[in-house]
Parts: sequence; C-alpha cells; structure tokens
Amino acid sequence: MKLENSIFEESYLTGFSQTGIHQVLTNYSFLSMMETIAGSHSGYCKYSFKELAKENKTWVLLNWKLQVLKRPSADEKVTLQTWGRTQSTKVYALRDFKMFNEAGELCAIASSKWCIVDYVSGKITKLPENIAEIYHGFRDESVFNISDLPKLVEQKSDIVNTDEYKIRRLDLDINKHVHNLNYLNYAYEVLPEEIYDGQELNNVEISFKKEIKYGDSIKSFLYVEDGVYTIVIKNKEENIVHSIIKLY
Repeated sequence: MKLENSIFEESYLTGFSQTGIHQVLTNYSFLSMMETIAGSHSGYCKYSFKELAKENKTWVLLNWKLQVLKRPSADEKVTLQTWGRTQSTKVYALRDFKMFNEAGELCAIASSKWCIVDYVSGKITKLPENIAEIYHGFRDESVFNISDLPKLVEQKSDIVNTDEYKIRRLDLDINKHVHNLNYLNYAYEVLPEEIYDGQELNNVEISFKKEIKYGDSIKSFLYVEDGVYTIVIKNKEENIVHSIIKLY
C-alpha cells in the first residue's frame, strides 16, 4: 500500500468467490473491494471505525455510484486507488475510486458519500474541522466530473415486480444495521430472470435513506423505464423508504 498526493493505493488478487455466473467480477465485488480499501485508507490515517468507536461514533454510507468499464476474472491482480474529495459541507465527505487491471487498463470508477453518526444519539455529527488534514489532503478530482452525487427519487411508473424479505443476522454489519452491499442483493431478487442471467448491468447507483435492522420485514418494488431498473425498498407498511437503487 502507499499514500501519495493524497491518493491511497493498494493491490489485491481477485478470487472465484468474487465472480458470478459469467466468471467475472460482480458489481457486489467491485463495491466490496472499494469498501475494503476505504477502510484501509481510514485505518492508515488513524480514523477508522476502531478509532471512532472510542468516541461512540461510526462512519455511515449515504450513497454509491459505480460504473464498470472492464470486468476482471478470478486470479487477476488489480490495483485500487481512493481519495477524499474537496467539499464545502461540514456534514458529509465524498470519496472516489478507480480500479486498474495488471495491464494498467481502467476497469471501474466509483464515488461514495459518507457521514459520521453518534450511535448513542443516532444523529449525524459534524465532520472534524481538520478532516482533510487527517486524510493527508483532499483532492478536487471527481471521477464522474460532478460536485455531488445525484439524488434518487421514487418512480411513478407501474410496478413490474415485488419481493418480501425478513432481515436475518447474516444481513447485519458492524453497526447492527443491514450492511450496505446487501441492499444490492435485495435489488437483484426482483430483476427479471433474463436480466439477472444476462451480462451484469454496468452502472449502479444506491441511495441509503433509512437503516434496516434485525427482524424488520421489507418490500422491494421494481420499476422499469427506458432501460433503467429502479428498485425501491420500503418497510412492511410501505410508509418508509429505506433505499433506492438504479441499475442500467
């Protein structure tokens, strides 16, 4: 691993557990590896979940945006880069990613939005004034050339498919909420079979709106419009939106 010009870089060897039915890296695996290097970067800078826990605080993910350009297979060496992005808000931080294969080809880009939550009060807290300094500097570079991640909204078209699910312990993360990547799994459950079995869609956007806890029952609703598959995840009573996912 190395940290240079505010970019944290680390290399990984892909495995078969990270590939899907087409024997190439899945969207879940791309995001999982990016989440891993984000944690490594925070650990390197002494501002990880471990350090925040001493203050009864934790990092919480608000948004993902991923674009896949090339899918590595198993047993390939890939290099990931990540950095914090300059922003004006004091409430959340942006983090971008790039993945390269061993030939130096760009395989994927992604952007994410994070905030810090006090898990005693359950409220979002302000970022430290020196957050950029903690991470050895933020950068202006945005992989999508955008200042912020787009807001996702519910679709108004007809519902194409639905699914219901009761949250199990295996769905939970360190905060005892549903782990952010499991929302993508729930979204895939309502996709038409021919779409799920086909080549995986290369663009993913996820907005996390309300945490889901152990024992909760959720409903997923699929909308399709102009080749975009939008999945809205709600509570059992359908009066709370937990997440909106776009696949295209």
